[in-house]
Amino acid sequence: MKRDRAPHNIWPVSHPSRAAACLFAVVFAVSAVAGCGNSDTSDDPDPVTTTSLSPAQVVVAAGVDRKTRSPDGDAVAIVLTGITLSRQDGFDRVVFEYTGNATPGWAVQYIDKAIQNGTGQALLVPGQSLLEVLIREAVSPFDAGAKAYPGPPIVRDPAAKAVLEVHYSTVLRGVTQAFIGLNSFQPDFNVTALSNPTRIVVDIAG
Repeated sequence: MKRDRAPHNIWPVSHPSRAAACLFAVVFAVSAVAGCGNSDTSDDPDPVTTTSLSPAQVVVAAGVDRKTRSPDGDAVAIVLTGITLSRQDGFDRVVFEYTGNATPGWAVQYIDKAIQNGTGQALLVPGQSLLEVLIREAVSPFDAGAKAYPGPPIVRDPAAKAVLEVHYSTVLRGVTQAFIGLNSFQPDFNVTALSNPTRIVVDIAG
């Protein structure tokens, strides 16, 4: 006749000293880990967050890739009213200002030549590299019943370092086209939108 085995216990009651030793080892290990967590970690690098970046660093972090955004659904009758160029701390800023409250979409990218939409005409825009700015759903004055962009077609600022000039090209089928001639080869850039009034902002490092 077989005898039933006693249930297995990780802390065998028949060896209290062994159980106590094991328990002490576990407690010691946990205490050691906790002690390490309180040690000085000043030599470790602090994590980098976007909130710690300066505006110029944000522009650099954006890189050189094409930047795009879809237009707001109600951005259907806004008109370009002004283009400005200014020097900021560590970068140049180009601003396209529009009527209305909705934000249009955009596609901003580096290109080899400045070719005007609709005509296919090559425009003479100085610079070592060129950014094409397309702002979508900025409905043409003919469609929107508003006045055309008053100009000037070329905008410069002697204080600018990255940008030689901004060259307005055309508005065709609700798309504003402009080119930005740059002093260096494809610097980093960023594109954002501001409101009240509606503005599309292109920041270029340099």
